[in-house]
Amino acid sequence: MKMLEYIHATLIVMLVLPVMYAVAGLKDADGEGMLYLKCLLIAVPIVVTGIAVRRLKNLGLYLLSCLAVTTVIWVVIRLVFGGSGALYPTVMTAESLFIGFIRFQERIRLARQEKEDDLYSAPAVSMLNQPSLGFLWYFAVMYAVGIIFNAKTLCDFAFWNGAVYFFAALAYAYQISTKHYLGLNKRTKSIPRKRLYAISAAMTGLFALLVFMAMVPSFFLGGQRRYTDIRTWLDGIEADGDWMGYQPEIGGEDLQGDDGIIKFLQNEPPPKPSEIWNYLWWIFVTLCAGLVVYGTIRTLQRVFGEFRDSFDENGDKVEALDEEPLHKEERIRKNRRKRQDSKTQRIRRIYRRTIQKHRKEPPARYESPSEIEKNAGLLGDADMERLHVKYENARYGRERV
Repeated sequence: MKMLEYIHATLIVMLVLPVMYAVAGLKDADGEGMLYLKCLLIAVPIVVTGIAVRRLKNLGLYLLSCLAVTTVIWVVIRLVFGGSGALYPTVMTAESLFIGFIRFQERIRLARQEKEDDLYSAPAVSMLNQPSLGFLWYFAVMYAVGIIFNAKTLCDFAFWNGAVYFFAALAYAYQISTKHYLGLNKRTKSIPRKRLYAISAAMTGLFALLVFMAMVPSFFLGGQRRYTDIRTWLDGIEADGDWMGYQPEIGGEDLQGDDGIIKFLQNEPPPKPSEIWNYLWWIFVTLCAGLVVYGTIRTLQRVFGEFRDSFDENGDKVEALDEEPLHKEERIRKNRRKRQDSKTQRIRRIYRRTIQKHRKEPPARYESPSEIEKNAGLLGDADMERLHVKYENARYGRERV
């Protein structure tokens, strides 16, 4: 799950630099492949901040880790990609700091939810931790930007990232939907997990195979794209204040009167539509096609989702049972006990590992904690005394640990 979230964030954030290159009309001197590797470097702060925001409990340590990874990124860019200009290191540094800020907001929201014990609050979701098929519009927009700014590199990146992202988001949706179905009610909990996951994987794999077969022709049609540059659309349009008095001439003949108009129409080729109208027409057709594809995908999702939520593998109807208020309070108390038990287990694990480091043979059943510490040579140690107090409290549950 975490790997899919990292892929989701990397594929989205790494397109920021190619967009800036396209708008500014710049090209990387090292080529398209090397530029893609440079953009993939953003995966390092995404993974590091994702691990740090879960493991580190101190705000200062988290900020220090964000600054450290940003510094490392900047140093690597200077040493390895020193000739890439000023735009590349600036964008990568800004992206790294932005990712650290988004992770920090995510951690604050999660801490607030844990403190309030609100079971009905929305989960801590950010643009970095929830792959979804709805994000495919982002890659479509980037592809369109590459078309209208005459940026082949951006089009290639958006196309291949979108293809990879589709399958990553599909795998994430498969895991989330299956897990949600298993926890729907007591009846669905009794279904064998392996069987349900296998059935869902088969259906998801079949759908992915059909989509991949439909995508195969587009892999070979990348060279047929018709690029344009929006910055040059209005270059050939000039204002002429005397156009009403203009009289066209063909072959030096005067075209005044009806005969002149007939000669003019016979010698003039049929008018062609303006290039601007052609561009607007193609944009309209592309948007319509995108809406049709998006509507088809959403319809299939809704149909499969309603079937999965309404019927089990035997065709029997499954109804979601609403919890009574007493059950809700019991669930809150259960969650609190679970967090308390996890802290107790952590203290016991630390105590056991500390004893194992200083004592080769395992303690006997009849030995008390004081005897265990004495035989391990830790009886007068100050750290061990503090750990002993925590262990006794966790062992007998005299107070919250």
